[in-house]
Formats: sequence, C-alpha cells, structure tokens
Amino acid sequence: MTVRTGSCLCGARAYEIDGDLDGVWVCHCSLCRKASGSNGNAILIVPVDRFRWVKGEDHGVTFALRETYSITRCRTCGTPLPAETDARNVYVTAGTLDEPLGKGVRTHLFCASRADWDRDEPDARSFDERPTRSG
Repeated sequence: MTVRTGSCLCGARAYEIDGDLDGVWVCHCSLCRKASGSNGNAILIVPVDRFRWVKGEDHGVTFALRETYSITRCRTCGTPLPAETDARNVYVTAGTLDEPLGKGVRTHLFCASRADWDRDEPDARSFDERPTRSG
C-alpha cells in the first residue's frame, strides 16, 4: 500500500496518508482565497481512516471563522494544515505533501467566485526557477 507523507514548513507537524489519491480539488470561494492569500485552496480529500498525525498533532492553532469554516495553522510557521472538521474526510492542503503526487487538479469549486486576476495574460512569462533581475 502506498503511504504518503506531509508536513508543515518548519517540520513541527507531520502526517501520513494510506493509499492512492485521485487528484487535487481547488476551491476558489472568497473565504479560501483570503485564507490562502492566493487564488484558492488546493486540497486532497482523504477518508478519516486513511489519515494520521505522526508528529505535532497538538501544535496547531484553529481559527473558527464561522460555524462551517475554520482553518488550522502550524503554531510556529503558520502553514495551513489539514482540516479535520468533517466526520468522514480530512481536507489535506495539497501543498503540504512531501513528495510529488503524480496527479493534477481534478475539480475546481466555486468558480463563479474566482478572482478576476486568476488567469494568465496572453504575454505571461514562465520560469523553471527564480528569474534573474533582468529576466
């Protein structure tokens, strides 16, 4: 069986997921955009019985923004961490995986709320690494 690992930026919290994952979901609602500071939250939906904390389970801070929306972050580095507010699934922040997933985005949610800048301009540039000053 495949076991995937994940952790926060500073390594204080770490988890494991048993089994394969079928792809990433990206939520573009205004709450997820604010919580991430980006175009949305990229998550993996993992059944509760396939997820476990292996380090620092008590090292998170949860912010309950409303009854149906909360975010948990690492107490030290602030990394957004898996959400465990659902009895059936854990919503794992895809960027916290330690190894490549080998799958892409399979679902976009709340696309009507997508930020107007969440698109490439026709002359958008792309770099494999950080560009030089003149680049």
